[in-house]
Amino acid sequence: MNRALVSVVLLLGLAAIPQPLAQRGDDGPVPGVHTIRAGDDVLQLAADGGFAWLIQLVEWREVEPAPGEYFWEYTDWLVRAAGYYGLDLVLRLDHPPAWAVSPGAEMPVDAAAYAALLGRVAARYQGRVTAYVVWNEPNLAAEWAGQPPDPAGYVELLCAARAAIREADSRALVVSAGLAPTNHADAPAVDDREFLRAMYAAGAGACFDVLGAHPYGFAHPPDDPHGAHDGLNLARVADLRAIMVENGDGHKPVWATELGWTTAAVAPEEQWLEVGDEEQGRYLVGAFERAGAEWPWLERIAAWNLSHGLPEEDEKRGYSILDGEGRPKPAYEMLAAMAAGQEAVARPAGMQTAEILAPDVVVRLSDVDTYYPHWARPHCGALPCRSWSGLFYIAEPGSAPWRLRMEIMQVEEPGNLVRVNGQLLDPPAIPLRGRPDLASVWTAVEMPVPAELVRPGANILEIESGPRLPAYQDGTAGFESIQIRNVRLVTAP
Repeated sequence: MNRALVSVVLLLGLAAIPQPLAQRGDDGPVPGVHTIRAGDDVLQLAADGGFAWLIQLVEWREVEPAPGEYFWEYTDWLVRAAGYYGLDLVLRLDHPPAWAVSPGAEMPVDAAAYAALLGRVAARYQGRVTAYVVWNEPNLAAEWAGQPPDPAGYVELLCAARAAIREADSRALVVSAGLAPTNHADAPAVDDREFLRAMYAAGAGACFDVLGAHPYGFAHPPDDPHGAHDGLNLARVADLRAIMVENGDGHKPVWATELGWTTAAVAPEEQWLEVGDEEQGRYLVGAFERAGAEWPWLERIAAWNLSHGLPEEDEKRGYSILDGEGRPKPAYEMLAAMAAGQEAVARPAGMQTAEILAPDVVVRLSDVDTYYPHWARPHCGALPCRSWSGLFYIAEPGSAPWRLRMEIMQVEEPGNLVRVNGQLLDPPAIPLRGRPDLASVWTAVEMPVPAELVRPGANILEIESGPRLPAYQDGTAGFESIQIRNVRLVTAP
């Protein structure tokens, strides 16, 4: 590892560790959930179930598919929505793009590029994201670009990420990757305990604030004794804690960033892992109870997972505490009952501005993918791309009118319609630019939005491109090409 980098992170490690919003209480760890790709319905369920925090995967390959090309629309929405629902947000970043991976190289992942992205994310969401989980299960070759697991290589990645996060947001916590519990010691997988020892030997102690853990119960109940079943049970987390203490990290907490039992194993060799719906719920609640009684250092537990709509062949589906249609399984109900006694998190009392698209997030609607300077790719990913919708949140709409403000490019036709919650505005179309300059110029516009169209909570803004005048239509493009950015709803003066 780069010695200069280690010196930097050692100095950073001397600073006081930032404290997250949700703290462990007398009853045990803070309950949370790990989502797969959360939508508004999943965040509502998380908040309604009394979960104080959630972890969401951010795929590097989605946010930065090409070097320096960023797509922030989903993560921007996620951060805004988590704030509205009062959820303490933790982001996990992995799933690298092909350009950042070098299979066969000594270091298969571009650590500098990964750290640069994390620094950019932490700066963008400064003060709004509690913690960042650096990678996922690097003790598996499947999660390390197909290469044999390399503890020192992962520590290089971890330390680079921590330095970038700390520079961008000094209050954000850095969580080490949860390691897969396994007794293997070969090219595909390395025992998580041995991997952690090797991480410490490579200097990892200076590079994280919280140890991430994946203490799955496999098929065994949460009170299964320590060491039983070759150590493949919930109590294995105590082994990781002992290694932390051996290395002088007893002052740091542990977060179970994934913990669960499956009700629908997929592979034939994994059928033994399957438990019943009621057992899944009892086991998850039992994990919180055991941690509350025995492990004061286990500060948070995120149930794996809160999701729906996954394919039947996806092994993550059985671990969800929702069924395939998004209905709560017994596990959700039992965890919600467990969390019912906790103090509810207050949601924003009033908002004068609701951001819908950031100033640097551009949505292009078009029938063609022709490249022009200053133009983005069509938003839909496929042609024709003629409509876009975005979620925004209002705590209390009030009775006064609102104003929709946005920047537009090339609105020369009168039929580009705007709806709020399915209702056309009045007037219904984006105003024409009415300027003689070139089309690749941004223009600010404003449209009135009656208060009765806005509702408390989640709202939907829809923009639909209109057809060109017949004289300007051809066999390729029949609809207007437009771009929008910097879209927000503000209270009228």
